[in-house]
Amino acid sequence: MADAVRVREDPAMPSDRSYLGSASSSYAQAVLDYFEERGLDPAAAFGAPLVRSIREAPAGHRLSTSQWLDMLQRASRHLDDPAFPLKLAATIKQRHLGMLGFLLMSCDTLGAAALTLQRYEHLLDSVNAAEFQVHGDHCTLAWRPLVENPPVELATSAMALWVHKARWLAERPDLVCGADFTQPEPHRADVRACFDETFGGTVRFGQPLDRLVIPIAYVGLPVAQRDRHVHESLCRQAEADLVQLLGQDHGFLEHLEALLAVRLESGEVTLQHVAQALTLAPRTLQARLDEHGVTYRELLDRVRRRQAERHLRDPAIPLSAVAAMLGFSDQSGFQHAFKRWTGDSPGAWRRRFCGGPVPRG
Repeated sequence: MADAVRVREDPAMPSDRSYLGSASSSYAQAVLDYFEERGLDPAAAFGAPLVRSIREAPAGHRLSTSQWLDMLQRASRHLDDPAFPLKLAATIKQRHLGMLGFLLMSCDTLGAAALTLQRYEHLLDSVNAAEFQVHGDHCTLAWRPLVENPPVELATSAMALWVHKARWLAERPDLVCGADFTQPEPHRADVRACFDETFGGTVRFGQPLDRLVIPIAYVGLPVAQRDRHVHESLCRQAEADLVQLLGQDHGFLEHLEALLAVRLESGEVTLQHVAQALTLAPRTLQARLDEHGVTYRELLDRVRRRQAERHLRDPAIPLSAVAAMLGFSDQSGFQHAFKRWTGDSPGAWRRRFCGGPVPRG
């Protein structure tokens, strides 16, 4: 199975795509820790030379997809436990996630953490790309494969990991979510029960996409150890690491839009503010935008409109609160901007798309 894994062709990726189909060796170290914490000798499953090479791997070392998958499958066979990828995810600690773990820990909310994961997941693995989207009363965090014939164990372990981390970040062990899997339903009842216990919500198999289905209320939950100043410093380092891995312009506009979405409510969305967050001179940021054929005003409007429509789909949020969440100083400014974007007032748009009364505010 591992031999069948191949990198997907993607013309949008840099020509040197050696990072695709790879994972941080810290994941492999988590597997060794799993064995040792249970009093088991990992050398019995993987051989002493492999265990030694993983323990001695330098920082930044990456495994190929085949190597990482081989470890998961050998561990499952040795333990006679097909649910091993789910159980492993529950044991992964901050040290296994490296700087990305600390970056997520410094985010303001779980929604901001999801956007951060979407941007920087390649620092941990480049097998599946996380994709965060809002759909009315729920949101989804999907894993889209970057390799052909993606092994089911990889998405399974990734999805379980981020459910456990969301609970840890918010200090809310009661959080539950649904999960859709492309793989067929497990034959063993104990394995199926492990899926149900891990996610807590409705778990479906044979679906077109591997994804978490998350209540929209979770997006605004605060991260317990959030720290904006630490977050901005870590973002700069993560961006430098991502550039080194992927190339200077990979996902530039997507990252910029995600950054704006996170900063809207604070109002710190001027060109100067955002350039500082990216550790760029304002003129350099403007030049990068010129290369992509978009102005800063157009990009900011695009993000504000998308966020406005997302919030307006929830009839419980007053229009004044929507304006504040978009960084407008008053509701009037939001009204004028929204009509310029759509031709409708926010209230008329909400009635047309959602129906029912419009809350005042």
